[in-house]
Amino acid sequence: MSEEFAGTSSVLNLEPKYGDQPGYERFWRQFKRYSMRDKVIASLGVLRRLLRWYQFDSKELFIVERKVQVLKWRGGRIEVGRGTRLAMGSKIVCGGHLSIGPRVVVGPNTIIMCNTKMRIGARCMISWNCSIFDSIGHRLWLENTGEVEIEAPITIGNDVWIGPYSIVMKGVTIGDNCVIGAGSVVRRDVPPNSLVYGNPARMAGKVVKWER
Repeated sequence: MSEEFAGTSSVLNLEPKYGDQPGYERFWRQFKRYSMRDKVIASLGVLRRLLRWYQFDSKELFIVERKVQVLKWRGGRIEVGRGTRLAMGSKIVCGGHLSIGPRVVVGPNTIIMCNTKMRIGARCMISWNCSIFDSIGHRLWLENTGEVEIEAPITIGNDVWIGPYSIVMKGVTIGDNCVIGAGSVVRRDVPPNSLVYGNPARMAGKVVKWER
């Protein structure tokens, strides 16, 4: 696996790659196979999630690691799917509706800012130091086009891999099974099964499959 697209691995694997929602029996079967270190990480992460129940609007079990910051304002709503991992130092700021699917990895020091509506699909891997934001935060006027659109919803499909230090900007839709190369700035929609990288991110190939 090349360094350019290096991501971050998930400790928990509570959902199958495809298919329906299994019961918690699957969780306990897999939990027994973990190393002692992974059992401790998983247990503490789930405990943090339970202790911080008031910050989330879903009832699923997922991992919240140390130093994760969650800020809700203006009636924000945060829904997180089963088996997702919010890694150490990640930050969520939500004044809109944020939906994160099952078995998603949100890497260390990654920031997600949602002012409108943001959907992150199932089984996505978002690496470290990424930024995903649907608002530029301040009003802006340009000479020829006038006022710039401040905010627009973001949709990230299922099985998307976002490399480290990448930025996903407002109004973007990323299709299923895409790979976003490290350090990319995604300013436009990305079709399904695409490999893109660069600033701005441009098509570099078609993805047949990638391994989590």
